[in-house]
Amino acid sequence: MLRSSRLIVRRGLFNGNKLAKYNENDTSFNHEYSIRPDTFAFKVSGKQVLYNNRISPFQSLKNSKFNMLDFVYRNSTNYPFAEKTPQEVFNSYPPVNSKKLARNKHRPKKVKMAVGDFIEDSLYNPNYGYFSSEVEIFKSDKPFDYNNIEDVDDFMENWRSAYSKYDQEEVEIKRKELIKPDEKNYANPNSKYASYSLTLYNEEKQKLRPVQKNKRSLQLWHTPTELFQPFYGEALAKSIVHKYKTDAKFSGKNLVIYEMGGGNGTLMVNILNYIKLNEPEIYKTAQYKIIEISSQLAIKQYNQALGSKLVAQNLDASKCEIINKSIFEWSETVQDPVFFIALEVFDNFAHDLIRYDNETGEPHQGYVLVDDKGDFYEFFTPELNYYSESFLQLRENGEQGLLGKKNTIKGRWKGFKSSIPFINKDDIHPLHHSRKKLLWHNTILPFKDNLSPGEFIPTRLLHFFHVLQHRFPNHSLVSSDFNFLPSTVEGYYNGPVVQTVLKDRMIDISTYMCNQGYFDIMFATDFQLASDLYRQVTGKTAQVESHKGFLQKWSDLKATNTKRGENPMLEFYTNVSFMTS
Repeated sequence: MLRSSRLIVRRGLFNGNKLAKYNENDTSFNHEYSIRPDTFAFKVSGKQVLYNNRISPFQSLKNSKFNMLDFVYRNSTNYPFAEKTPQEVFNSYPPVNSKKLARNKHRPKKVKMAVGDFIEDSLYNPNYGYFSSEVEIFKSDKPFDYNNIEDVDDFMENWRSAYSKYDQEEVEIKRKELIKPDEKNYANPNSKYASYSLTLYNEEKQKLRPVQKNKRSLQLWHTPTELFQPFYGEALAKSIVHKYKTDAKFSGKNLVIYEMGGGNGTLMVNILNYIKLNEPEIYKTAQYKIIEISSQLAIKQYNQALGSKLVAQNLDASKCEIINKSIFEWSETVQDPVFFIALEVFDNFAHDLIRYDNETGEPHQGYVLVDDKGDFYEFFTPELNYYSESFLQLRENGEQGLLGKKNTIKGRWKGFKSSIPFINKDDIHPLHHSRKKLLWHNTILPFKDNLSPGEFIPTRLLHFFHVLQHRFPNHSLVSSDFNFLPSTVEGYYNGPVVQTVLKDRMIDISTYMCNQGYFDIMFATDFQLASDLYRQVTGKTAQVESHKGFLQKWSDLKATNTKRGENPMLEFYTNVSFMTS
């Protein structure tokens, strides 16, 4: 009964509201909200030759032959391109990439781009990208005194207290000013029209008053470096110093550390301070270089890290250099042996999207087409870009190949599992889905043009490994990131988490094709696959460890134990792994 009464209330939500009058002269555009950006997947050719110029089962053409199934879909779905074929639509839009879009001050329309470029542009465009504005990294004013904290629950209370300052520090959002009605403009200032005008003014003034928006409403990152300082950074410093002193390639060389994405500069200070206190001879010639692509954060690092943190710790500011440049535009070759730190950066590396032909298994590269109204659509071509093709070849030739596992007992079980209705199949690779099930599904629901569920592949990570190999050939890598993320976008293998903060609440959405710059797009890293790719590209062997395993080896556990013997630094971030070489 309760459910029924709720339903009645919702149905009567708009009762009493007057219907708007239809205006045939109204030329405003109404977006098609009955379909999602990922409702359709159109298979086309990336070439201009129209050998694939076939109609979609959803479009209505006068000369097409009658087919009952096609007839049903044409009259029950909203094909978005009228009488144009998918190939004609795809050919009519020029291709762009994230590098070209970086010059844009506004979000693009009437273009197409690879999915990887769309994600890259959404996150890193200097004018409207997610990381170009409204970012804040959580930092505590002083390290937590773990030995005087009762347990993990007490630690959480201390964290909330430190976190509360983001409620107290407010950011004023300015709104446009209203023009107050001038009483001189009215013949009778006391008339009902003058009074009504003043009432409207006061109401709008109340609505548009400056908004006090607390900093927690901004995009607030939480990193173990900040949360567990200085002990987390000291653990990395111990690992680096041990490698530096025992690896022959560093013999007679100065210690040089590169860090990608340095945040507030806290890790740099913690590492340099540990080296100064424990290895003063190494510290004398040590250099620390931060590579940061966000100019906003780079300025903050200069002010905070160089201005206050280094001086406060009696560290030499000349040892630090901040390079405001993308690692993917690196042109200098660093031949000397160096350490390269990449913490919490893999998750925001752009991924490309692949779907496989259900009959042949041929991979198709995903594109996002943005029409003249700013709506998004997915297109797929059999022509792969360099890193997509390279990734698929490396994976198949390495230890994580897929094709040979399909006929194993485990592979057959996955195929059977993919046929079971009403269960989540996103953890099953598209090539391991039951072929019969996919073909049958496409016959009944031909929304995806006989293409498999999508797979996001880490092409930017592969590109990063190529940069390390060619620009830092003698590097030693220290990296960590998420190996699992909850609430990923459904319907994709290795799908991302897409989220933003709205009124102090974290909001997840169900598609990556969203207004660029408003949402964080994060991917988990398959570290077994990543280490295999790293080995094939660089020729170096990488060790993968759990977050807890790495810290147990290198951190001062006594310093982070609570009174009851619990250790928040070990118990938090259980979905994080380290990969070092």
